Amino acid sequence: MRSTVLAFLLLSARGALAALGAWCVCKLLRRAHAPSRLLCWLWLAVGVRFVLPWGIPLALPRPQNTQLAAAADTVQELGALPLVTPLPVVSAPAAALPWYAKLTPWHGAAAVWAVGVAVLAVRGIIGYIQLKRRVALACKTPDGCYGGACVTAPFTLGLVRPRIYLPDTLRGAARDAVLLHEQTHIRRGDTLTKPLFYAVVCLHWFNPAAWLAFREFERDMEAACDEAAVRGRPLPERNAYCESLLAFATQDRSIPGSLAFGQGSVKARIVHLLHYRRLGAGALAVCAAAVGLSVTACMVRPQMETAHAAPEPPAATAETAEPTPAPTETPVAMPAAALPTLSDAANSPRFLCPVNYTYISRFMSEDGHRGDDLKAAEGTEIYAAADGIVLAAQGHYAYGNFVEIDHGTDADGLRWLTLYAHMQSCAVAPGQTVTAGQVIGYVGSTGNSTGNHCHFEMQVNGTLVEPRYFTAYADGDAAELTQEKADEILAEAVRNAASSEITASPADESSALSETLSLALQGGYLPVNSIVPEVELPLVTTQYSAEHPGVDLAADEGTDVLAMADGTVTEAGYDPEKGNYVILDHGYRLESEYDCLQAGAVEAGATVTTGQVIGTVGSTGASTGPHLHFALRLNGTPLDPYALNG
Repeated sequence: MRSTVLAFLLLSARGALAALGAWCVCKLLRRAHAPSRLLCWLWLAVGVRFVLPWGIPLALPRPQNTQLAAAADTVQELGALPLVTPLPVVSAPAAALPWYAKLTPWHGAAAVWAVGVAVLAVRGIIGYIQLKRRVALACKTPDGCYGGACVTAPFTLGLVRPRIYLPDTLRGAARDAVLLHEQTHIRRGDTLTKPLFYAVVCLHWFNPAAWLAFREFERDMEAACDEAAVRGRPLPERNAYCESLLAFATQDRSIPGSLAFGQGSVKARIVHLLHYRRLGAGALAVCAAAVGLSVTACMVRPQMETAHAAPEPPAATAETAEPTPAPTETPVAMPAAALPTLSDAANSPRFLCPVNYTYISRFMSEDGHRGDDLKAAEGTEIYAAADGIVLAAQGHYAYGNFVEIDHGTDADGLRWLTLYAHMQSCAVAPGQTVTAGQVIGYVGSTGNSTGNHCHFEMQVNGTLVEPRYFTAYADGDAAELTQEKADEILAEAVRNAASSEITASPADESSALSETLSLALQGGYLPVNSIVPEVELPLVTTQYSAEHPGVDLAADEGTDVLAMADGTVTEAGYDPEKGNYVILDHGYRLESEYDCLQAGAVEAGATVTTGQVIGTVGSTGASTGPHLHFALRLNGTPLDPYALNG
């Protein structure tokens, strides 16, 4: 929905630019006494620009400034997005969320837009029906028009077979001129173009430039018919025509759903007629050329030149086995030679570039951007940067479809992980072993994304690092890994390893974890009863992942939340994100956390036993519905409760 809303706003912005440009051109052409029918063509082109996402391609040089280039590419990507996006394909879908949990502010914005469109459309339809009923008793006159007591002002009504309505009091030369005015409307198709332009304005009701374009189109449309009505007529007949304009504008200023003779700025129309003169062939040709160039400019769609392409990655290794279930133990480490070595920066290997990208729109930075964005066409293959085991392959509200791979430990005992986000779809499953260069997914724009790209993250012992220091990017995109930079990263990684004992071998770590859980979990006690009686486990509305370090267990509001094992309450309070929460220390370096509670039933420092009520299910904090967010941590490292609980 976010991409659809942004793409539509960009379309509206392009229309606004065309409308402002056309307004300036029309101001100049009116001073040159250009025929109003030419200006109508220009405003029709503006109306088309408001609804046409395509255009005449115009290649522009790429900005040298990186920020400007990234901004321009974002605009170009938005313009390429379909206004109705297809549903993303996820290879390992999570449990279905309730409909209200999927709503975002973008859905709210779309709903407001739809209400505005509906209100304006209904208003126009009601006005048309009311006018149709009002003149239902009008009778046909000898000159082919319709008149009667119900007709108080001249106008044309109807879409397919329009009729001209003239009041009985309008006679003589003035009647002939007004009749010619209305016949010109029909001959030029104004009875169709005006409702269509109004429909465009309904779609862009929030854009003032759309209303400006519609008002100016009406003005020039009426002026063009006025010119046709008085062309070649002597001054007295022009004066009589202007008097009719003034009289009928005073009697009935607004007749909705029709082409009313007296609508618009009567003063401006009269002044225009008094100063109107036909242009010579040369001046007319110049004005026509100016309008033609302006119409072409409205249809232009600028496109930037693409940046250099990265070298082709190695051919993907074909998958020979079906996906296997996720392992319950820590994956075995990959060969150290395939991973970077921070202790020897000069000879450190680099990860393979995960995608054949056109350019990197954004690098990892201190403003919260956790990785590099590699721009590529939709459907481009994404490769594993090194050998490893897939930890996660699923959908996420921000990352979209993503894959996370554990590459094991390097020669320094540091564990490396990579993450690939915003995929169109995943090509692997959790627990599957992959090799460097194997296809793991395809470039897309799922999640919080404004264009097709692969978001690439890298971690060492849980510490985010900049991929450009460790990845074989194209020349100019990769950064040199100095020993000073490597030592800085190594020091942080070692601190993390020391605090969470990650430097232990996978077998030792798995053994310690199993022993701890066998003592603490007491057979796998669940923290909340299931809302589905016939299943053994509660309904998981959001599964565990690197970006969601816990599981969301759906339950009715007020359901008891139970301590999963004996322990001590270390924290019990309220947080804007977590809502009411409780954290328990179970010893053995293990703690559990219970968030989004309706209310807590224990206080910090209290001792609890297995199965004791510590709170009730609620929807506090950043929650979209009643559930329990349940998290486990060993030495501060998140664990998947269901994978460990069996």
